[in-house]
Amino acid sequence: MVVVDANLFVALVSGDHRGDQVLQQFIEWIDHDVELHAPTLAQYEIANALTRLVVAGAFQFAKVEVAWDDISLLPVTYHTLENAKRTVEIALGLGRQTAYDAAYIELAERLKAELWTLDGPLYRNAAGLNFPVKLLS
Repeated sequence: MVVVDANLFVALVSGDHRGDQVLQQFIEWIDHDVELHAPTLAQYEIANALTRLVVAGAFQFAKVEVAWDDISLLPVTYHTLENAKRTVEIALGLGRQTAYDAAYIELAERLKAELWTLDGPLYRNAAGLNFPVKLLS
């Protein structure tokens, strides 16, 4: 079982140089029947990242719908926040003023799953607190 950070989805569809590596990882997970999970927050983070890429001229607005459709094909189960107190506790432990990263960690903790990310600081902070996290590099 794996919790997938939004940045993997974005890299997959945005032309990011890590997209092929992310695609291979998704194929491996799917081929091995690994359950894929993410907080519903991921959908908003993906939309936000695509918006920023469009504004920066790094992604064409006309491709947003296709990118979203491609992401929607992935067998990911999305979860609502169930334990706000634990999420805030994790965020505070990470030294963060937001709970975005903590939402992924809380879900991974709740599901007894690994969190996979492309975010180096998230990886280092979570690993430093002994959370099960993997950096796809």
